[in-house]
Amino acid sequence: MMRLARNGDVEGLRAYVRSDAFFADFGGLDPDRRQSAMRCYWKAATTCEARASHPLVEPRPIDAKRVQKSNWSDPAMRAKLVRAYAVASGDDEKAARILGVSLGSARLAKKRHLHAARGSQNASFQAAHAPPTSDGPDF
Repeated sequence: MMRLARNGDVEGLRAYVRSDAFFADFGGLDPDRRQSAMRCYWKAATTCEARASHPLVEPRPIDAKRVQKSNWSDPAMRAKLVRAYAVASGDDEKAARILGVSLGSARLAKKRHLHAARGSQNASFQAAHAPPTSDGPDF
């Protein structure tokens, strides 16, 4: 676990903690030793985050100036957003690391720009392929 942390391998550390090997090791510990194992995990997670190649950005204040915020209306940033979520397979945290923004910013951009774009595409598709309605006679 500490080897993964020293290398800054966030994905590897999370995969190990979710694995059956970690569950077996943790379950095999004496109940008095489990607290020290959890402290070791906390230290490893903190070290790993500090040494990550793409660390998460600290959230900015609510009243931050416009210059400090990401401009999601820019087509280049939207293209980056689409690529980041494609690489991250929908994982918000991984996409935020790729984009260099906070986790909340990535989630909000996904909600406003990716889901909204899909919703408008679906609505226009359904309108174009809807059966014709007759409101009255066509003359």
